[in-house]
Amino acid sequence: RDLQSKLSIEEDVDEEMWQEFEDDLTDFPNGLASLPWTKEYREASQAATDRLQRRERILELELAARPQLWELSSVYVMPEWRRMGIGSALVDQVLKRHVATKQRGRDVYALTLGSTISWYETQFGFAKEDQVPNAMAVELNVGKAITNIMGEELVCIRTTI
Repeated sequence: RDLQSKLSIEEDVDEEMWQEFEDDLTDFPNGLASLPWTKEYREASQAATDRLQRRERILELELAARPQLWELSSVYVMPEWRRMGIGSALVDQVLKRHVATKQRGRDVYALTLGSTISWYETQFGFAKEDQVPNAMAVELNVGKAITNIMGEELVCIRTTI
């Protein structure tokens, strides 16, 4: 399976939960039966609570089971502030947060200019990646169009934490 973002996994789970909701035969009370002290209201409320708890359990299982995409967004430091460790500190902080999520062993991807690959390689162990995850395909194609105009090459890089 291809890598997915957490948001796309949540959307899949929400779609599944919506379908389950539409198929549910629980009647939602109206009129006087919708007052909070009625049996009908309590049953509908419990069904909604159960559905929310089920969503959280399903989401937790799906997040654990599906490979997720971890992407480092663009890092840019103004020319006058370069060579002061600012960019390295930013990337280092993001990678530390990645480790804190306990997703160790998962790959981290980034799109960068070909001229900056060596910085990522030497500082953080990134390497050029020929297999770009599908979730990054649109971003890659748009980025390539822009970088071509600039006379640069956009490449995908990857590291494993």
